[in-house]
Amino acid sequence: MKVARISPARTIEVAHIEEPEVSHDTVKVRVERCGICGTDLVARTSSNPRWAVDSVLGHEIVGTVADVGEGVSGWKAGDRVALYHGSPCGQCEMCTSGRDYLCLDHLDSALGHGVAQGGYAEHIVVGPNLLHRIPDGLSFDQAGIAEPLAIAFHGVNKSDAKAGDAICILGAGPIGAMTAAALKARGVADIAFVDPNPARRALVEKSGYRAVDLAAVRDGDVAALGERRPTAIFECTGHVEAAGLAVELIAYNGRIVLQGVPKAPVLISQYSVVQKEVEIVGSASCTQEEMEEAIGHLAAGRVRAEDIVTAVVPLEEVDAMFDALLDPAGEQLKVLIAPNMTQV
Repeated sequence: MKVARISPARTIEVAHIEEPEVSHDTVKVRVERCGICGTDLVARTSSNPRWAVDSVLGHEIVGTVADVGEGVSGWKAGDRVALYHGSPCGQCEMCTSGRDYLCLDHLDSALGHGVAQGGYAEHIVVGPNLLHRIPDGLSFDQAGIAEPLAIAFHGVNKSDAKAGDAICILGAGPIGAMTAAALKARGVADIAFVDPNPARRALVEKSGYRAVDLAAVRDGDVAALGERRPTAIFECTGHVEAAGLAVELIAYNGRIVLQGVPKAPVLISQYSVVQKEVEIVGSASCTQEEMEEAIGHLAAGRVRAEDIVTAVVPLEEVDAMFDALLDPAGEQLKVLIAPNMTQV
């Protein structure tokens, strides 16, 4: 079958590998869409041995059940599914404490993370525990953001944000945009973005959100954000200066949710954190229940994938699309790969 994988030159190349087949208690899925995640962008050129040459990336997967192995019940060929990103080990401290989404060994089973094959491929074989049914009427382009949308809902859950709160999102990229959509689906409407990219600001403004340039708030000035200091801030950039900026912008007793992953330690004013009694929480991954919630909001039209997905491309265009997504001035937001699409 055809895949897009990491080449020896650390590009994404198209290749043909052996077709995977079902075994006992597994399901073969024809991949209809697979989202490009920021983790994938880093993996392409990473020196981490986990991202070895020939790794097939991709964990934001939706598709059609193609075959069902012996011992699998409840699923049949033709079922439309969204995939959770991996199976917890069931034995580590996080798994036994009821937080299996933070499994300490999750990378060993995570799809497209260097061990298990990912969704940049025509087919993938997974356990049925990863499958979530896609409701009728929801297209693959719409369902294609289910997994990252669940990540966004997890961040919203960590924020305790509620209707009437003033919200600031640092970064109008995919997770920032989906965080805003998740907040809006929950009835939180006072949302302002901060992003230096005018193209991305324009995209979120089309969805009805306020968006300002980084220069408007760089010195801690909140006037451009609205009438109130934000009571919750979501850091969705991973920039080393973003957490410090969030501390300066946040209201007293506010909560900051860190979703970005900087490449270096960050500097914040502990004085400001103490004086404002700021709460800072991290947000990683999502639960299976949040996957179901994300799919439900998409099916009900409370989240519009059409406002977030800006391109759908075949495997042959993945490497070039990586470059486009890494461009600080780029115009793409969320890009889906269609592995079974014929290149035009």
